[in-house]
Amino acid sequence: MIDSPPARPAPTVVRLAAHAALLVAMTLLAAWLWSRYCRFPSIPWNDMRLAPTIALAQGWAAYPTDTVGTINTWMYGPLPLLFHWPASWASTAAGALLVAGALNLALTLVPLALVCFAWPAIDSRADSRVARASAFVLALAIWPELHYSVIFSDNLALACGMLGMLLLVRSQAPGALWMAALLGTAAAGCKQIALGIPLAQIAWLGVTAGRAAAGRHALRCVATGGLLGGTAIMIFGWEGLWFTLVKIPGSFGWAPNPAGRLAQVGWVLALHVGLPLAAMIGARRAFARPALSLPALTWLCTLPLGIAGLMKLGGWTNSIHSFVLWLPPVLVALFTVSWPERRLLFLSAAGALAAAALASGRLLTETDLPFRPRTDDYHEAARIAARLPGAVWFPVHPLVTLYSDRRYYHDEDGLYVRMMAKKFPGDAQAAAQLPPAMRAMAFRSDWTDWGIARRMMPPGSPTTPSGNWIVHIGMAEPSKP
Repeated sequence: MIDSPPARPAPTVVRLAAHAALLVAMTLLAAWLWSRYCRFPSIPWNDMRLAPTIALAQGWAAYPTDTVGTINTWMYGPLPLLFHWPASWASTAAGALLVAGALNLALTLVPLALVCFAWPAIDSRADSRVARASAFVLALAIWPELHYSVIFSDNLALACGMLGMLLLVRSQAPGALWMAALLGTAAAGCKQIALGIPLAQIAWLGVTAGRAAAGRHALRCVATGGLLGGTAIMIFGWEGLWFTLVKIPGSFGWAPNPAGRLAQVGWVLALHVGLPLAAMIGARRAFARPALSLPALTWLCTLPLGIAGLMKLGGWTNSIHSFVLWLPPVLVALFTVSWPERRLLFLSAAGALAAAALASGRLLTETDLPFRPRTDDYHEAARIAARLPGAVWFPVHPLVTLYSDRRYYHDEDGLYVRMMAKKFPGDAQAAAQLPPAMRAMAFRSDWTDWGIARRMMPPGSPTTPSGNWIVHIGMAEPSKP
């Protein structure tokens, strides 16, 4: 009797295991993303950064000059303001933030899904939806949390960058090249330091198709950039754009303690810089392929300006675009290598389980994990504003009075930015966009501020708690004998 060879695990079992791991990862990630959406309205940065869009929809100028206009926190290109325009259709500040939170999540989820499911495979024989789904959930789990929770101009810039890369790597037809150029220059139209994205497109075409192709694409980028810039000037005006996008950022100094800033973000830099560098050195031949040389060049071209943005006064890790543009195509390449089907399914399951582990870690260690949208403070703020029409200022929450007073008042971060840039507003501009009968200020009790608005109140001004708000009455009680 001849012994039969040992039985191998049936591919169906391995495939089921990979699908089960994906289901677990997607469930945990859905919980994590829902908690970020619920937290979104409670972050005052989102209020101040959405306010210019709502103000624009109401007819106010979003970009002040050095002498007129509402001083606000927005120092970036106009495209994110227009992207969030659907939020202006909401009837309340809380509703506007919920719409903006959904749009903000979509800025990561949609482009990331398109890249993970449509990026060219390293080997078409090893391509599978399960493997691509594993790349997608792993990218979602690794993605920096702040991009899910906060309105950054970087979010739309990254979306444009990913979509432009995808178009470019899939086709060099004239229409695709023009659209890629438009998306690349649109990224720079979101945030100034995203200029490395169109530069990477030009460099990649130079490497893969020659100098002439790179030169033609440079002209496309100039043309599309001119179109976008000219349209922005027509809509927003030259003076406000120049002052906000060039003069203010150009007046910012560097972080006063560079070593301290680097120490604060050391682990982020290890991931965003160290990991790609090690991978590209260790797999030099793989990264010479067109499907991987594009993310490699994008990483290289965007890193210098990203580090510069990090080291500027007020800069942070959201300015480093290189890693998040590099990561999705590299994960797709990893999960579509030419391996036997069983091994590839094991790899897919491992990737999904890694995503599940990362999502679990975030859920278990996050100290702020709501599962109901945090809008209660806005309902109370609306009641405060109704009691004091045209008389209360919310320095860190301008959305409240955009809806109650239909007026666009200064926000405190904008005032802080002007101070740091040494572009102090004149008395007329400072007074013009404050409540006309101002006699009160309201601050959330669980959020710190810059103290600029508080210095405008007389010493000893009485305070009144109202829900999670502290209302400061602008006139002090008369002293008693």
